[in-house]
Amino acid sequence: MTAFFTVMDKLITLFLYILVGYAIRKKNFVDDKFEGGLIKFLMSVALPALVINTFQTSYTPELLKRGAMIYALSLVVYVFSIVLAVLSGKALKIDKKSLGVWIFAVVFPNHCFMGWPVMSAVFGDDALFYAAFANLGFSTFVYTYGVYIISKSGEKSGEKLPIKSMLVTPINISILIGIVMFVTRISLPSSIGNAVSGLGNVTTPLAMIYCGMLLNGNKISSVFGDWRVYAVSAIRLVIIPILVLAVAKVFVSDYMVLAVLVIGHSMPVAGFCALFAGQYGGDAVLASKFIFVSTLLCIITIPVLAMMVS
Repeated sequence: MTAFFTVMDKLITLFLYILVGYAIRKKNFVDDKFEGGLIKFLMSVALPALVINTFQTSYTPELLKRGAMIYALSLVVYVFSIVLAVLSGKALKIDKKSLGVWIFAVVFPNHCFMGWPVMSAVFGDDALFYAAFANLGFSTFVYTYGVYIISKSGEKSGEKLPIKSMLVTPINISILIGIVMFVTRISLPSSIGNAVSGLGNVTTPLAMIYCGMLLNGNKISSVFGDWRVYAVSAIRLVIIPILVLAVAKVFVSDYMVLAVLVIGHSMPVAGFCALFAGQYGGDAVLASKFIFVSTLLCIITIPVLAMMVS
């Protein structure tokens, strides 16, 4: 029951943010220029701050070893998820314009924004250490393959995206800085650390507000009337985490590692789906639909999966 109430509380908060975004765009308090600036702020300032803050934690060699293990396992899950996403997209005949968003939505869960609070409440604060390494697996793919697949099938499909532009980004640079500081046990001064933490904390509400802005102009009936939102939710919320649980139980003996791995991959579609679609020319409206519906439905699936793991 703890998982149920944790998810419910987080869902209410997320949906309130989405409603705020929808309302201020509906009333023309903000315009397209504001939306574009908001994306740049999130990608260049807030998200890098969140990444660096994640690695501001102490460790022991044993914890580092377990962290490396869950990172490696996460990479395997993402490779499997990519294969499943591509095959399902072809099988369901998803059109080219939407294919990148479809694949992204299937592959990438809302691991940090929603996953961390749930894992902390259900499995304790110790789970967050492992969650940070699992999120590193997320980062390894989302800022490279995630950007590539959305830009490839979006409005910029005719443009070649240089490898350098995918790798040398504020996000990836912040990951490198975070790892170096983590391994060398360098801590930020309290004043700087508080600022970095504060900037990282605004990521979740601003990302959801942006999703609400994108939903403006779309009738709610069009959101729930799109069969693709249920197909994505079924794969993202049920099929992938159950397969991860079934396979990981055979190879993973550490309960905490198993729990973080399964619950982390049972989260709804990542908010980055809409952010990246907006920045790289993908179907941002469809991305917002995926986020909205999968986040709503996970209130049923996540508590069940948490009990299965336990």
